[in-house]
Amino acid sequence: MQQNTATDGPDLGAKRTRIPLFSAFFMIYIFVSGGSFGIEEMVSSSGPGLTLLLLLFLPIAWALPMALIASELGSAIPESGGFYVWTRRGLGEFWGFQAAWWWSLALLVDTSLYIVLSATYLQNQIGFSDSVYYLICWSVIGIFTLVNIMGIQVVAIGSSLFAILIISPIVILAAVGIANWQFNPFTPITPPGTDLLGTDGALILGLSVGLWMYSGYESMSTLAGEIEEPQRIIPRALMLALPFVALMYLLPTAASIAAIGEWELFSVDSGDGKISFVDIGRQLGGTALGHALLASAVLGNLALYLDYMASGARPIQSLARDGLLPSILTGTSSQFGTPIVAILLIAGVNAVLVIGPFQSLVIIDVLLMVASYALIFIAAARLRVVEPDLHRPFKIPGGRIIMGLLITPPIALIAFMIFITLGDHSLTLWGRDRFGFLGIEIGWYGVAGLIAILSGPLLYPWLRAHNRQQPL
Repeated sequence: MQQNTATDGPDLGAKRTRIPLFSAFFMIYIFVSGGSFGIEEMVSSSGPGLTLLLLLFLPIAWALPMALIASELGSAIPESGGFYVWTRRGLGEFWGFQAAWWWSLALLVDTSLYIVLSATYLQNQIGFSDSVYYLICWSVIGIFTLVNIMGIQVVAIGSSLFAILIISPIVILAAVGIANWQFNPFTPITPPGTDLLGTDGALILGLSVGLWMYSGYESMSTLAGEIEEPQRIIPRALMLALPFVALMYLLPTAASIAAIGEWELFSVDSGDGKISFVDIGRQLGGTALGHALLASAVLGNLALYLDYMASGARPIQSLARDGLLPSILTGTSSQFGTPIVAILLIAGVNAVLVIGPFQSLVIIDVLLMVASYALIFIAAARLRVVEPDLHRPFKIPGGRIIMGLLITPPIALIAFMIFITLGDHSLTLWGRDRFGFLGIEIGWYGVAGLIAILSGPLLYPWLRAHNRQQPL
């Protein structure tokens, strides 16, 4: 008996749960943001003015198209697996697999990094041995695995509590920063003497961080098969989260620059004269605000881990359901209706990755992420052509031309980022920092990124043939 390969098969044992709108809103906030930490690097590398302009521009050119497409396709095809199902339906099985494979590879590294960042924050502030460090990492993985197995409702409750604790100190930082306003936060636009468009220029550095921080609007769609009325809940939550995330980035950043100045010292890592949002909060609001912001940074990474473990398990289960991964990964908890085997797979990979120096792989994640995004945008446009009568409870106004205009800016940004990534040569390998292919000079990160991208097309025929020979 061969594996069922239907594109829109039923969710395997999934149980639908009622999720309030505010819980879905908080989950999307965490998927996209998880706090404002990380923008400090944009400020010092790209300049305060350019950082604020990017924080205003990217919600419109990058985040809005994905949020609208996730709302339209999520309402039309509300199934577990989300964007994988849309891409498969719009572009065929091969490209659907690529979108899910690339996205899942990036997610496995990202989720591990969230654990490492949380434990590192605590180790730097409290001070404990490496043995305790790894014990904390593995304990977090174990606890959050159990929470995910217990179902979306428990994840949603945890996400709501996390989000409230994350947001509150950031709002206070913005308020005290505005109250101590002294400098124009838009000047200078870029650091003096910095090349705006060069390989290591202000725009490149800021855009890389900005695209990353405004990504994740598609993630909630993977959970649609386990949520009651996803056609109504998810689009509303997406439209609420979009401006809120932008404000939670823009206000504390502008207020901190305006109150402190010294934008060139902004950094995620304190010490050596550098200042983070935690240091700024401590300076403006006292020790209590500094501690609250530190807790916000730790909780932000934990919340990201909690939600992305949930989101990442569903495409993996859907790939297995369609005969593109081992059938064992379709395993579902009979009690909770959750993809227990896929969740355990993510946890196991995370438990291994927290040991090794994998952080450099995060740079390649950007390439994998934007490649999968390109397929989602193209699939949305093609579904408008091949399935014009598909019922779309939430539909982006306008016809094909409007859809084309909507996806043009993010696809242009994706092409730009791929070009820059392929030219990156910040690491030297075997005494060489660039490699020639067909007359094109490609940096080491570009080579690694190309290998990661090509792993999908190369593995697809083998996985398809091998897993469809397995009995159900």
